[in-house]
Parts: sequence; C-alpha cells; structure tokens
Amino acid sequence: MRRQGGYTIIEIMTVISIIGISASLVIPNVIGWLPKYRLHSAAEDIQSNLQLARLRAIKENSTTTVNFDIVYHTFEVTMRGETVKKGAMPSGIYIDSITCPSSQVRFDSRGLANTWIGDIVVKNSVGKTKTITVNIVGNSKIN
Repeated sequence: MRRQGGYTIIEIMTVISIIGISASLVIPNVIGWLPKYRLHSAAEDIQSNLQLARLRAIKENSTTTVNFDIVYHTFEVTMRGETVKKGAMPSGIYIDSITCPSSQVRFDSRGLANTWIGDIVVKNSVGKTKTITVNIVGNSKIN
C-alpha cells in the first residue's frame, strides 16, 4: 500500500515553533521602531504641506498661510481665506513648539516666507523630537 501525500503532525508543529520563535524576536524590535517612524513621517508631512503652500502661492500669485494649532496638534493650509488642506498629527505625535509669529508660516506670491527664520518642533510619546526649519526664502528642512 502506498503512503498518502501530506505533512505529519511533527513537521507542522516544527514549522509553527520556528514561526513563533521568529515572531517573538522580531515583534519587540518593530514595536520599538514605530514611534521613530511615526515621528519622521509626521515631520515629512508638515514639510510637504509647507512646500505645497509655497508652490500654491507662486502658482496662484497670492499669499498662502500654514496655521499650526499646538493645542489640538493640527495644521491648516489656507489661501484667500479658504482652506486648501487640513492635517493632524498621527497618534502619539505632538506639535511641541513653534517659533513663528502667530503660529503660522506665510508665503507671498514669490514663495518667500514672512521675514523670519522659524522652527516647528514635533515630538513623539518617547520624547524624541524632529525640527522643521523654514528660512526666509521659503525653503524647509528636517533636522
């Protein structure tokens, strides 16, 4: 009589054990990595919205403003009194401080920022921070 094809219970249990051991080694590393990833992602989101506001100001030949709310950890891009885009920080990420007048960055029709050099600092639940710096010519970078 021929043997039927398939796996034995010992083979299945061995594979499940290997998967379980691998998962127990990987999951703590991924959990520790998530706050750092979310912080960097939030900083990039703010920077991309600053660039959006700057480009819209140039394209529409108008003033565009990015308003930040430290209490609710949100931001809003406005042009001519109308909201272009709204955003909020992901879970566990906070807008820590802003060194901009009136908690806003304003771009004129040439893409220049209002006459200051300012920082927007975002912070995660573990206490790490990222700083988005905006200079007078409207460029921004993440530190």
